Amino acid sequence: MSYLPPDLPRLRTPRTWHAMWVARIDEAIATVEQREKERQQGEERRPPTPDWIIELSIGVGARPV
Repeated sequence: MSYLPPDLPRLRTPRTWHAMWVARIDEAIATVEQREKERQQGEERRPPTPDWIIELSIGVGARPV
């Protein structure tokens, strides 16, 4: 038993609809893959954590600690 219509014009309708959704899904996958690639490159290119930092004391004209 087939749930699909027997004639060609009605068969092409769901085929077109599904192709549209596959294209949208492929586009979403490509977007997420690009974001992941950029995130990974950012981590690889991030400069190392400095060995020391300078903190400012509280108040106006505070000197470095």
